[in-house]
Amino acid sequence: MSSTDFSSCGDSPIERRRTVVELLSERKHPTRRRINSSDKSRPIIGGLDLGDRAVLRIAGERDRIQKKTFTKWFNKHIVKSNRLVTDLYEDLRDGHNLISLLEVLTGQQIPRERGNLRFHRLQNCQNVLDFLRFKRIRLVNITNDHIEDGNPKITLGLVWIIILHFQISDIVGFGPGEDMSARDALLLWVRQATQDYYPTVNVTDFTYSWKDGLAFLAIIHRYRSDLFDFRDMSRFNSLINLELAFNLAEKEFGVTRLLDPEDIAEVS
Repeated sequence: MSSTDFSSCGDSPIERRRTVVELLSERKHPTRRRINSSDKSRPIIGGLDLGDRAVLRIAGERDRIQKKTFTKWFNKHIVKSNRLVTDLYEDLRDGHNLISLLEVLTGQQIPRERGNLRFHRLQNCQNVLDFLRFKRIRLVNITNDHIEDGNPKITLGLVWIIILHFQISDIVGFGPGEDMSARDALLLWVRQATQDYYPTVNVTDFTYSWKDGLAFLAIIHRYRSDLFDFRDMSRFNSLINLELAFNLAEKEFGVTRLLDPEDIAEVS
């Protein structure tokens, strides 16, 4: 049975650098940290040096942006079931919103428990995981109690996997049996769509390559060159370009606005 592994997600929230996990552990247990001669020159604050604190700050900021974006994407779909998510970590714990999302995306019904006890919540979360496995999606190190506990890392990773499988895979024509991951296939499509705009636009990832807004505008211009003169866009700052791109995408293509310009422009 072919499956999708979290390891294919690249920049996904489920994939964090090992050092960050270690840093969090060291913060709780400072005595575990080994200081060598080179460490002595680095200022230590609260068990972490300034460089380590910066890594944690960046990781936290990315989680915040991903949580906000995933919440908007989630609500775009479950509004069809008259549901609303306000806190992604809390509102998925009973499994009902996840079940409703998958039912909207697939048109299939999934069993659900109507009670409010922990047992009912766990069973609903398990029904979600069982359905995803039925769809040939391999879920690594994720259990129903992770979801019911509102684990931030696992929750973001689960939503990302659902997006990859039910949205991005369909867009790029990627199937479960392909060697290329859905993320890599999407990146390849973006590079092909923007190749005529090189070197002004050179997309190599899903973070830094989009900060100035030109990659978004290049994709729009490729399909609607009548909307603006792309040659003029380099003289504007990132926030202006991003605002224009998101407005045009929503107005001309019906693409729901899931991102805010400042979230992209401030990517570290």
